[in-house]
Amino acid sequence: MYEALKRAVLAILKVPAEPPEEPAGTHESVQVFRASPRFLTYLLLQYGIGMVILATALMGAASAAAVLFWSQGMAWLAVVIWSLAAVVMLVKAAVFYVTTRLNYEMRWYIVTDRSLRIREGVFFMREVTLTFANVQNISTTQGPLQRYFGIADVIVETAGGGTGAAHGAEGMMLAHHGVLRGIENAAEVRDRIQSLLRAYRAAGLGDPEDRNAPARAASMPDALVEALRGVREECGRLKTLLAG
Repeated sequence: MYEALKRAVLAILKVPAEPPEEPAGTHESVQVFRASPRFLTYLLLQYGIGMVILATALMGAASAAAVLFWSQGMAWLAVVIWSLAAVVMLVKAAVFYVTTRLNYEMRWYIVTDRSLRIREGVFFMREVTLTFANVQNISTTQGPLQRYFGIADVIVETAGGGTGAAHGAEGMMLAHHGVLRGIENAAEVRDRIQSLLRAYRAAGLGDPEDRNAPARAASMPDALVEALRGVREECGRLKTLLAG
């Protein structure tokens, strides 16, 4: 039943069931990380609490209305109200389970020796690619409930991304900020990404534009080099006159 609903939802929302394309990097270095099965339990419990509160409020209101109509001799209307309330809660519970499980399953973390790609979400699908050239910090965060389930979030920040605490890790993926949520071995994943990052920097890799800068400078015409030297000398003489 769930698989049929899953296919229908993905088809209607045009969400690809397959993982995203590999980001920049060598094919041999590709690693795919997935959220832990405990993350699904964590989501079901977290969202289930809200469902219980909603169900209590809805059924309480339905009970009050049913008692009122029953006391006025309209027993049939009381039964209708109770039945409608029960149907609404069953539909909401089914939708809640399907969307929560899809939120868990449609979550991809792909790492290469040059970059990281994160895709998550179904109704609002989000995908972000972070290149190691811009990564500034990799950390983990773990709330009390996550600690109980043995999962944590790995936060990858790039230039201009700020801190994980400032942005918040819950489902956050900004232009300068990516979160691998629900990771069971978060410390190992963090260390693995950090080792790839160190290897990337040790190899002197970076933006192709940056790597070509020395070559462009070396290919400058001699006349342009001499003109720049002349400008520098004139600036030096002007500085001396102003200082005197």
